Amino acid sequence: GGDPYDQHHPQQQQQPPQAVVNAPLLPHPILFLENVPHSADSDAVAELFKPFMGFKEVRMIPSRPGLAFVEYENEMQSGMAMQRLQGVEMQGQALKITFTKS
Repeated sequence: GGDPYDQHHPQQQQQPPQAVVNAPLLPHPILFLENVPHSADSDAVAELFKPFMGFKEVRMIPSRPGLAFVEYENEMQSGMAMQRLQGVEMQGQALKITFTKS
């Protein structure tokens, strides 16, 4: 029985479904910031994000210190800012930047 095609292995090779958590978020004109220093205000955040083209505004979340939104004209521009500023330190804390979920 030197048959190389072993009958015990069915043909279909089912890949396990990808975990949704690992899926990259779709680009979005609004960036979501985490780990913003509590002492930082919207002006301080804007100083970092303003130099990038398409910058519109920063929105802090008063009820959730440490979080902020930064809006750009489109997702190309927000993506560019995200790449450049990812992990940038603000008052000693590294920002975590992601796209806002649609």
